[in-house]
Amino acid sequence: MLLSLIIIAIGFALLVFGANFLVDGACNIARRLGMPDRVAGLTIVAIGTSLPELVVSITSAAGGHADMAFGNVVGSCLANLLLILGLSAVIAPVTLSRSTQRFEIPVSVAATALLALFANTDGQVTLVEGIILLVAFAAFVVRTAVVGLSEGASEKDAETEADAADADPVAEPLVFRSAIMVVLGIAMLKFGADFVVDNSVEIASALGISERIIGITVVALGTCLPELVTSVVAAFRGNSDIAVGNVVGSNISNLLLVMGGPALVANIPYDAAYNVDLALLAIFSLALVGFAFIGRRHEMSRANGVVFVVLYAAYIATSVLR
Repeated sequence: MLLSLIIIAIGFALLVFGANFLVDGACNIARRLGMPDRVAGLTIVAIGTSLPELVVSITSAAGGHADMAFGNVVGSCLANLLLILGLSAVIAPVTLSRSTQRFEIPVSVAATALLALFANTDGQVTLVEGIILLVAFAAFVVRTAVVGLSEGASEKDAETEADAADADPVAEPLVFRSAIMVVLGIAMLKFGADFVVDNSVEIASALGISERIIGITVVALGTCLPELVTSVVAAFRGNSDIAVGNVVGSNISNLLLVMGGPALVANIPYDAAYNVDLALLAIFSLALVGFAFIGRRHEMSRANGVVFVVLYAAYIATSVLR
């Protein structure tokens, strides 16, 4: 069992470094293609930080452990919302923009409801339903990109693009290095996912623990590490927009992309026990909007952050016991 734990730790490291390589390489290529940094962050980076969950879920489904795919998604979303955003607010109060309150959080709640509807209709998420989830995710990404582009690139973006255009002698090596980073990142994600899933299942079987519990705890916490690092660093730097956008955007990616992807590989059977988890996810997402009107308007305070962290600890405790 000790060896399995060590391999899981190595798998988590591969997931984190693989995601970082993939995101950095993709963003460099996006800039070279003329995409503003802000729009690249809203699309490529949001997807990139959800890739560990996506790869783990697809690997789980392909390996016949689809129950872990649901646990991974639900556990990661609640960890993002309660633990990661809660810790970010504890470090520094988090500003909740009008866009987050009026569009992104409602979309997150709607994605939760859509997934719950599909899962409870016939006790599984089918190929057709997976395609619908992926189409909904594509629509969200396109809308985000269109709105971002319509606002226009900032002067800083323009200067960055101009500098990149002037740096023609090093442009091709930069793109080549970025492409290598993307390929290397994908490979690290694949091997990391295999290490985490295979050894988590082995430990669960040895201890008599259900895959659901392993999915919403160990695997979920491990695969949300990129979001944790990004949000905490952003909080320390006082950039709350990145912290909130990273969490809410990643949750939307998890619910639509990460659940839609595995459904293309195999039907994902659904345990009705997850209804409680999905309901809590929707309730806590709406509570986030409520924080904008408690105390200082449009802000999640340190006290609110403490509440979220405590709620996450209570959720993990009750999940293990029930």
